[in-house]
Amino acid sequence: MRTIRTERLRLEPVTAANAGTLWDLLQEPGLRDYQDLPEVNRAQFLRTVGSRPTRFGPGATGRFEWLMHFGDDKKPLGWISLRIAESSRATAEIGYSVVSAHRGRGFASEAVAALVEEGFRRTRVQRIRAYCLPENAPSRAVLRRNGFEDDGMLPRGATVAGKPVDVILHSLERARWAAGTSANQQATRS
Repeated sequence: MRTIRTERLRLEPVTAANAGTLWDLLQEPGLRDYQDLPEVNRAQFLRTVGSRPTRFGPGATGRFEWLMHFGDDKKPLGWISLRIAESSRATAEIGYSVVSAHRGRGFASEAVAALVEEGFRRTRVQRIRAYCLPENAPSRAVLRRNGFEDDGMLPRGATVAGKPVDVILHSLERARWAAGTSANQQATRS
């Protein structure tokens, strides 16, 4: 995994060395409101992160996470992940969250765009999916801005705060992303 830079952000790979920083971030108020995050203690979390793969490229599987930083700031403002299952290497799942003090500034949209590009350019995935609670309108807007389409409701498709909840599936196909990327490149050349 490599550090990904955007116009404003630095996406730093989560490793065993900085997993504690992600753990601390996940304890921030509001970060679990819409997330299907496992209930584990710090030691379990650090062990889990330490056992994750570090090679992100063709044929890669597992959970890959990055801490979102504004420029070179040390304190992260959120996290973003891409999961590629061994059972379906053609599909990845993206997840992200920004701490409440930094929401509404486009950081999630910028990070999602960067990780979608990283995923499609460096792996063989053909589609990236995201699951979102219907009432999480800001996150749904992030996905729409990045070309994701609404693929319908999954009743009881996730668990949030220990309760089953309905989620909306969003997806972005590689071909659609590539067509949008080509159109954007041509527009900037004009």
